[in-house]
Amino acid sequence: MATPPGICRPASGGAGYLIYTNRAALFAIPFDLEALETRGTAVRVLDDVAYNGFTKTGQYDVSRTGTLVFRKASGELSAQMTTVQWVDPTGGKQPLRATPGTYQQPSLSPDGKRIALTVDDGRNRDVWIFDPQRDALTRLTFEGYNINPTWSPDGQAIVFSTLGRGLFRVRVDGASQPQALVRTRTFLRPWSFAPDGTRLAYFETGPAPSQILTLPLVNQGDQWKGGEPEPFFKSRFAERLPSFSPDGRWLAYDSNESGTTEVYVRAFPPPSSGQGGKWPVSTSGGTGARWSRSGPELVYDQLMAVRYTVTVVAEKPRVWIAKLGGSEWDLAPDGKRVAVLTPVESARAPEREQEVVFLLNFVDELRRRVPPGK
Repeated sequence: MATPPGICRPASGGAGYLIYTNRAALFAIPFDLEALETRGTAVRVLDDVAYNGFTKTGQYDVSRTGTLVFRKASGELSAQMTTVQWVDPTGGKQPLRATPGTYQQPSLSPDGKRIALTVDDGRNRDVWIFDPQRDALTRLTFEGYNINPTWSPDGQAIVFSTLGRGLFRVRVDGASQPQALVRTRTFLRPWSFAPDGTRLAYFETGPAPSQILTLPLVNQGDQWKGGEPEPFFKSRFAERLPSFSPDGRWLAYDSNESGTTEVYVRAFPPPSSGQGGKWPVSTSGGTGARWSRSGPELVYDQLMAVRYTVTVVAEKPRVWIAKLGGSEWDLAPDGKRVAVLTPVESARAPEREQEVVFLLNFVDELRRRVPPGK
């Protein structure tokens, strides 16, 4: 998808230029300012403009005096390079994916033997599966801006969100095309499955505060269908990151109702008589809770842990891992370590992340490279 175009008008008057980006490439085409028509053929003039896959726009601008400013795509990607490491409560680290890449949103399979990642190449964001035993990455999506890979409980499928299109399910063996579960132009983010795989918890973001919904799922001859989405509960606050407990009886989630984002737990499904009670888990800020499958424990934030009883009476949170080394992580099924995206150390990374280029007399360069059409 191309960036909405802008007009570049020479200071001396005359014909102008229509400029736009298509991914990382910047194009210019002569434009008649009186007839409001293009003349001639678009010419590619730059190849390294940073591109925002979320907003579908190139990161550049042109002044009235003919100066072009843009952020370099190569520097942006260099600053985002990470590896994937196992980190345990003692601070011990072990490589999981040592080859650097632009990995984001790690999600471990139910058996802990594979990890789903989104990979951003500056033009697209796609879902990949990494198998450590084979040291192999397998690509699952090939178009669109795809985020939040979420494993089905049986480990055979991934649900993900495609910006502007909705939620999709795809087999991890690549045996079928992605199947639409919810079609919408709003921004949806899948987060967790109920243990039996028949319901998906996700949240919807937009101009209004984010809200949690659950989606009933039905398997019809290996074709999974999504039913009518159901709000988890009604709220005027921002609720997100809903995580099903291992027994499916509870949902942990984030809310800013106190003025600070904290982790709460509610019963699932909510009682028919009302929205039911909630139990606070974090005490001084918290987000992104994951349930341990090996014991009565919730892990959240960077990285705190709290034990609970079956009635979700939480104990005082304690530091579980003091130094995580990255901001994106997922909890291993055994509850003993986490997979962490660790930034690649590079003396050049901070400098290149802010690499902005100014091209003076840009309109003069356009006159030379993009002659006016007839």
